[in-house]
Amino acid sequence: MGEMPLFVLVLLAPGAVVLAVLGLRGLLDVHDAVRHAELTRLAAPLHWPATRAFFGVCTGVPVYLATASLGAVALGSAAVTAALGYAVAPRFRDALRQRAAQALLDELALHLDLFALVVEAGGSLTSALSACAERAPDGPLRRCWAHAVLEVHAGAAVHDVLRDLDLRIGVRAFSSFVTALRCAERAGADAAVILRERARQAAASRFARAEQRARAAPLRLWATLMLCIAPCTLLVLAFPVARLMALVVDR
Repeated sequence: MGEMPLFVLVLLAPGAVVLAVLGLRGLLDVHDAVRHAELTRLAAPLHWPATRAFFGVCTGVPVYLATASLGAVALGSAAVTAALGYAVAPRFRDALRQRAAQALLDELALHLDLFALVVEAGGSLTSALSACAERAPDGPLRRCWAHAVLEVHAGAAVHDVLRDLDLRIGVRAFSSFVTALRCAERAGADAAVILRERARQAAASRFARAEQRARAAPLRLWATLMLCIAPCTLLVLAFPVARLMALVVDR
């Protein structure tokens, strides 16, 4: 009976190593997709089933170690926790994608403003791409522009590069920007006017999102106050009150 756990451990070790390698590769792929604003990759990251299983194991192992003295109950608790970790992993991925998309939208307003400024000054779309890649604040969108500039210098058309970039980003505001540029090119309209209007719309959307977050902040602070600060205050006051009552009873 004493050799059985060691035998099972030896059998499970290769599978655990493979799961860890694949899971870490999946996590690195998710990190790379967020870093380069390739949000469409988050719909099906590399080795996603293995990554979910690795996430479940990482949540179940601490539970097993904390309850190891309970025997079979420890295994059951760890299995349930691992299953919950496996089930909620997509929610964490979706939340990560939503935060990355919001950050990209916040960056987009400034980038479109710079884009419009270069075109209004008489520069080409390639010059605007280069200006965004060199002058814009560091972030995922700036890395996208840098990659786009490399593709343009390699001989690709600017509009084709922007279309491929739109497919990788997968954000509606960026899609409307690329579509507006393509429509302006086909209709022979002034691209500077289109870009300036898109920049205004992006700035207005960013301001609206900031107002919405500001309105939601007091509610979050109130929830924190009721759930954390108030109970802790009662616990802190409970000890001196109890001690005072004990002194009164003794007298």
